[in-house]
Amino acid sequence: MCKRPLEAEDLFKLKLVGDPQVSPGGDKVAYVLTQMDFEKDGYTSSVYVSAWRDAGKQWTHYHSGERLVQDKHPRWSPDGKLLAFLSNRTGKEQVWIMPVSGGEAQPLTNVPQGVRQFVWSPDGKKMALSIRGDINTDQEETTKSDVKQVARLRYKADGTGLFDDKRLHIYIFDLQTRHYERITDERFDFIEPVFSPDGMKLAYIGSKAEDQEWNYLPSIWQYDLKTGEEQCLYQGQGRIQGLSYSPDGRWIAFVGHDKGEISSANLNVWVVSTQTGEARNVSEHLDYTAEDVIGVDAKYDTGRLRPLWDSTSTNLYFVATVRGDVRLFKTNLSGEVSGMHSPAGHTITSFDLIDDDHAVFIQAHPHSPGDVVVQSLDKIEDQKQLTDWNGALLRDEIALSTPEKIEYTSVDGWKIEGWILKPYGFDPNKKYPLILQIHGGPHTAYGNGFHHEMQWMAARGYVVLYTNPRGSHGYGQRFVEACVGDWAGKDYEDIMAGVDYVLKCYDFVDEAQLFVTGGSYGGYMTNMIVTKTNRFKAAVTQRCLSNLYSFYGTSDIGFYFGKWQLGGADLWEDEDKIMAFSPIRYARNVKTPILIMHSEQDLRCPMEQAEQWYVALRRLGVKTKLIRFPDENHDLSRSGKPKHRLERLHHILNWFEEHRETGKSN
Repeated sequence: MCKRPLEAEDLFKLKLVGDPQVSPGGDKVAYVLTQMDFEKDGYTSSVYVSAWRDAGKQWTHYHSGERLVQDKHPRWSPDGKLLAFLSNRTGKEQVWIMPVSGGEAQPLTNVPQGVRQFVWSPDGKKMALSIRGDINTDQEETTKSDVKQVARLRYKADGTGLFDDKRLHIYIFDLQTRHYERITDERFDFIEPVFSPDGMKLAYIGSKAEDQEWNYLPSIWQYDLKTGEEQCLYQGQGRIQGLSYSPDGRWIAFVGHDKGEISSANLNVWVVSTQTGEARNVSEHLDYTAEDVIGVDAKYDTGRLRPLWDSTSTNLYFVATVRGDVRLFKTNLSGEVSGMHSPAGHTITSFDLIDDDHAVFIQAHPHSPGDVVVQSLDKIEDQKQLTDWNGALLRDEIALSTPEKIEYTSVDGWKIEGWILKPYGFDPNKKYPLILQIHGGPHTAYGNGFHHEMQWMAARGYVVLYTNPRGSHGYGQRFVEACVGDWAGKDYEDIMAGVDYVLKCYDFVDEAQLFVTGGSYGGYMTNMIVTKTNRFKAAVTQRCLSNLYSFYGTSDIGFYFGKWQLGGADLWEDEDKIMAFSPIRYARNVKTPILIMHSEQDLRCPMEQAEQWYVALRRLGVKTKLIRFPDENHDLSRSGKPKHRLERLHHILNWFEEHRETGKSN
């Protein structure tokens, strides 16, 4: 059968799986399946359960009606008889519960603000909940003014909006009495609760430091459920996330670093003694970040991945980004990291342990957004795929382009990796236009995940080039921090060297038909590129930055992210340095037609950044257009409304097609 090219609308046929959770008996795996609903312009999620030993689907819970229901975050009760999950069936997300043996799901909580996280106690009688605001006082405030009052520095977040004065609290919820007890200080934020194995302690993350508003360094706290006493177990010196008690209760593992509030630092696996608070980095000698940072547009967002213990309380499993892959590693309490426990050429987006010999994870690759896979921890080749949700579409019906990995030498002799996608129906004797894609971050990476947008561009007759310039994760600490204080410096040269390499080595690329696009830092880099060169026929900048001075005060992260990313530059002492990194200073140089696309509710790279860039270019006579997406945030390309996502794709290629000399390329 002749396979067809990928269409933009195929985005809505994708089924995205994530968050695998192994039952206490080890025989079942619960996971979440998410789909886009184009007609209702939203997303639906369902919880599935598979009996993994025979790969048989045991049961699932479907939804009907007009509402876009999202069931997610499935968690087994300790006895394995119940499955709890978060659902928006009644509006705000609440904890729902259903018997595994059969029966309808029932709401367990009824919190006005909704529940953000929950975790079972080991005896199954309680849950710890993460809730923004106070359950009682917030109910009394429903008739108050809608005027917002802001009295703290960190008062908003992209995707969330304004916090006002409402803090994230930890509650203990009694399943029998339905009583909620707040255990954390109302003046501060606390997240990620986790019970000790004996159920007597609860650990969580937060800060009570006086300078936390501008220097947020969270700590690990431990609460005694019997005495009500709270102890600061570990005073953090950097990032902390993904708490995990050892089975013997002696240690708490987490993923983080001790480098302050710096995102360019590799994350490591740490353990903290629950008795003394002594902390130890147990993946120090692995020069890769212990997280998944591969940028794709088709992935179920599991959230932060925590390290997981084996039954002996001596070994920990975790994921790390390695040269475009996300692979599973093991370390022990002595910091001895063993080899990779998952195959190359893939990315692991979430995982759980079945026992000391097997893990289950969501495994993606360039031709699949991910499936549930059971993997032997000793033999990489011993793998069992439990699901094949997208095989009929992406394997049997559509002809996808296979990425070709490239490696080239940039300035200073640095080795840079990248990939190219060849067009649908590729003919080496023809000439094709090229689209250069630039990732955000700057400390993320491209790699071996499924990227619908790039595959669609290849299907439309373009060669697609995407690279990991210095600043990208997956190549060591020296590599990832090399762009700090040098935005659009050597990393710009890395990207241009990649274009030069492709033009030299692949004579099917039309040098006169080059296009460029990127989002976030990739949008910033796109802006800087068109101020430095006229080699591109047209550009599309997305969720971009144009003025790093105003970014400091308008972004949810600007006041700290901008300072250390620009090498310590601060508003009052380094105005000229900050503006020297800003594309808007060089707007007079721009000659390339540029399309500007931005989300109106983007609080990370605010709308004003696009507006400044548009006004400057328009006033200077540059051919430009501004596309504004209402009710969308920074994640439009990954989790925006389906209709907006489709329109976004068409805007990009329509702009390139408008400026493409179709007579010169095929």
